[in-house]
Amino acid sequence: MNALYIHTVLGKSVTTAGIVLMLMNAAGMVGNLVGGALYDRWGGKPLILAALLGSAAAVTTLGFTKSFAFYVAFIILLGFMQNMAWPSFHALIGKLWPAGGRRAFNMFYVVNNLGVAIGTALGGFLAEISFLLVFVLNGLTYLLYATIFLYAMRRQTIRYTTDDNGNPFLEKGADSTSEGRPADPIHVPVAFLALGILIAWTAYSQWAGPLAVYTQQAGYSLSAYSFLWTLNGILIVAGQPLLTPLLNRYMSKLSVQLITGSVLYVVSFALIAQYPNYTGFLIGMTIMTIGEMILLPGVPAAINQLAPKERTGFYQGIAAGAGSAGRMLGPVLGGMVYDHSGAIVLFACGVAACLVATVSFLGFHISTNRRFLN
Repeated sequence: MNALYIHTVLGKSVTTAGIVLMLMNAAGMVGNLVGGALYDRWGGKPLILAALLGSAAAVTTLGFTKSFAFYVAFIILLGFMQNMAWPSFHALIGKLWPAGGRRAFNMFYVVNNLGVAIGTALGGFLAEISFLLVFVLNGLTYLLYATIFLYAMRRQTIRYTTDDNGNPFLEKGADSTSEGRPADPIHVPVAFLALGILIAWTAYSQWAGPLAVYTQQAGYSLSAYSFLWTLNGILIVAGQPLLTPLLNRYMSKLSVQLITGSVLYVVSFALIAQYPNYTGFLIGMTIMTIGEMILLPGVPAAINQLAPKERTGFYQGIAAGAGSAGRMLGPVLGGMVYDHSGAIVLFACGVAACLVATVSFLGFHISTNRRFLN
């Protein structure tokens, strides 16, 4: 929607719109890192409220400005503010669900994707009436979310303690997997995890960028391309509740889930490289979505079980920032490959990239002590 607004209302080129969105994602990556670090100092409640209120102000302002310079400034602010909340969300989920595992993260992931699907559908309808209406209602949605969050958190009791420097952090319950954790450094497994998710997101973003262009050039309608994402949303919302018990029964180790999800990414890109037609895209999207359902909720769940209690936000911020970096780099790198070598080479590069991500997750598996993620 932002790219469309920049192009049609502000009169800028598609390339310029892409650069602006890249800057927004770059600001989001910084927001992830800052939000994660601040969570460990301030706790989640004030940080999430500040991020939601800041996002509401920024997105509402976007609808009223006709200046391109101001639009760029506020969309960068929006990218920073909305992403600043994500490490806190993931860290709080881990706190409020002390049993551990990925169940709570699955629920958050499904609800978030349902919101994206509904928002995308409503956004397209409202944009035909007025872009201003899209921005204002988006801002009101952030305010509603902040109100619901504030009400929900007043009903929860979350204990804080302080470290040796007097900084507050969330105190884990006695049944948390944090208790009794060895004090071994976790920089190596976190580095493997962050690299893997960065590369995975870089590859995944090709579905929303160059592949959209390719489907148009191949003669498929815009509605046909849009249906691929409709399929993605349906599979996530309907399939995640069915997938979770299967993972719990047959693939309970989180690091193995990450490897499996990445392997499915490899299979998806290999399929569309071999069969670059609409049937191939439908099957490829199905496989990619199953991989996504296995992989993406597993990343914050793994961080939650691995990170020391006083640094949970920091490490969640690193993982979230790596994802933002992949979403920032993916369209740029994919566009360059597509322009110079075409779609088939791009899909082959997707296979290679996802293989590297798989190796990175394998490194995470090997470098992580078994007692962390059982």
